Amino acid sequence: MPNYEAKDEELSPADPIPLVAPNVGSSGGAGSSFSIEDNIVNMNKKLEELFLLSNSRHEEVVGLIRGTDTRISHLEHRFDEEFTHDDDMSAEF
Repeated sequence: MPNYEAKDEELSPADPIPLVAPNVGSSGGAGSSFSIEDNIVNMNKKLEELFLLSNSRHEEVVGLIRGTDTRISHLEHRFDEEFTHDDDMSAEF
């Protein structure tokens, strides 16, 4: 159970935040392995992949829904044909 009565100076300090190298994110740094432009290109590629995957999945789901709708429609027609032959269904009950 935490001790809420502890004073601030008794609590351990947080780990220091590491410093960032000055050439990170700059396009002019000779030693930097990734520039902002590289990051944008990579993000655009990932976004395009995600878009294509999303479209593919959407088409798959729509196809499944249409297939289910077709099956339900066939069942409806089948039951409609069976019940249209009997004009008086109350005789069965």
